[in-house]
Amino acid sequence: MNFDNTMTGAKQVSKSELKSRDFVPRGNKSSSPFNTTLYLSLRAVDCYWQYLVLSQAYGSALIKLLGGSIIATPEPYREHHAGTPHFDALGLSGYRLGLLAMNVIAAAKHFWFVLNVAEEAWTLTGAIVVGLDNILFDTLNNFLFLCAATSATSQAAGESTWNPYLAAGFALFVIGIAAECTCEVNRGQFKLKPQNSGKPYTTGLFAIVRHPNYTAFTIWRAGLAVATSGVTYGILIATFFMWDFSNRAVPALDEYCSKRYGDMWADYKQKTRWTLIRYVL
Repeated sequence: MNFDNTMTGAKQVSKSELKSRDFVPRGNKSSSPFNTTLYLSLRAVDCYWQYLVLSQAYGSALIKLLGGSIIATPEPYREHHAGTPHFDALGLSGYRLGLLAMNVIAAAKHFWFVLNVAEEAWTLTGAIVVGLDNILFDTLNNFLFLCAATSATSQAAGESTWNPYLAAGFALFVIGIAAECTCEVNRGQFKLKPQNSGKPYTTGLFAIVRHPNYTAFTIWRAGLAVATSGVTYGILIATFFMWDFSNRAVPALDEYCSKRYGDMWADYKQKTRWTLIRYVL
């Protein structure tokens, strides 16, 4: 479904008009079934790979090669209450189930976004780079969790669901995912209304900060980092994504919206001076 129709004051922008480059080809509304399927396949592979890393320490030879040691494998989580799923079949502790659940929820959110919200076509390069990027960061998180020197389980609570890093990380993750979904749902509903055709969405969270979806992504990525390796690593991950968005995605989107919406976008920028930093701070 194409939410972004034109009206007076807005114009179609072709790729040739844009100098900035991003993984998302702004303005390209064509279908890309192969590239889309490739990206979603990589997201599904990521979930299974992270399960293998957490349940059987796949890839931990690299940690040992670098001189690190692996945390002990605890007893699998077992639930005996009637009517609940048999999580014990996965062979994971409650802590690791929480980490895997966050990986799966993030992938499910991406499936939902790509199949129900996203308008731009995926390029082959974009599908591969973004898909592998998610695998890389999820693997790094879980490797740091498995490494005794960097694991969040080094706290006195150990590998239990009472670990404060797991609680704090999960809370940040939920806030980030919820905010990101809220941004997309509200923007989609706005653009479904004929009277809003060709207008940029500037209310809701977008009235507070110019790119709340990027901020929300940064928050849930930081939450995963905190849950696996603590606060310092969470800050490093948040800093990296703020830098990446500020130097890549934000300038590309700003150029596209400036050309497409003209004065409407200029007025919005004047009213909303914060880009994505405010929510993180």
